[in-house]
Amino acid sequence: MILRSLLATALIAVGLFAFGWPNGDTFASPPSSTASPSLPKSPKLAPFNQRLAAAQSVKVQTAILGIELDSTLKNAHSKLDSLGQSTTRPVDEVDKASQRSEGEHQVSWQLVKSDYGSVSVKADEKGRIIYIAAYLRPGKEMPFDKIGQLEKAPVLTDRVVAWDVVRPSRPLIRVVARGSERKADSITMFIVKRPHTD
Repeated sequence: MILRSLLATALIAVGLFAFGWPNGDTFASPPSSTASPSLPKSPKLAPFNQRLAAAQSVKVQTAILGIELDSTLKNAHSKLDSLGQSTTRPVDEVDKASQRSEGEHQVSWQLVKSDYGSVSVKADEKGRIIYIAAYLRPGKEMPFDKIGQLEKAPVLTDRVVAWDVVRPSRPLIRVVARGSERKADSITMFIVKRPHTD
C-alpha cells in the first residue's frame, strides 16, 4: 500500500512538474519561458494501473558508465576517476533554500575516455547517490529507444522522454532523456522523494 501511495504521488508529478533539471531540482515547475514548444500544455496520462504496470516492467537504462542510483559515492569515484577529472562542490545556500539536506554534496567529472563529456552525481548525507546527470558528446547522441521502451514511457515527445521505474525493495526512480529528434544529448536519473506530509 505504501508503494502504491508513493508511486501515485510520483506518477501524478510526471507531466506536471520538472523531470529533474541539470541543477537537480525535481519538484519545481519549469518557468514558462523555458518550456519546450513540443511539450503538450496538459499531457494526458494513461490510467494509474497502466502506468504502475509499465513502471514495474519497463526495460530502461538505469546506470551511467556502471554508476547506479543508491550506490555509493566511493563506487562512482572508483569507476569515473580513471575516465577524467572530478570536482567536488558542497551544497550551497541556494540549494539549501530549495529543500536540500545539509549533508548533500555534488561531484562532477569532465571525461576524456567516454561517449559522455561529463557526468555529475549528487549524494545524500550517507554518501548514497540520489541523482545522476550525464551529457553526451556532440555526435554521440543516443536514440530514445536505445535508452528504454518508448511504449512504456508516460511522457514522450521529440525532445524529451521520461520513465518511472519501480523495483521490489528499491526506491522509485525516474529516468529522463532530453535532446532533439528523439536523440538524447543528456540523460538524468534520480530517486523520487516523497513530499513531506506533516
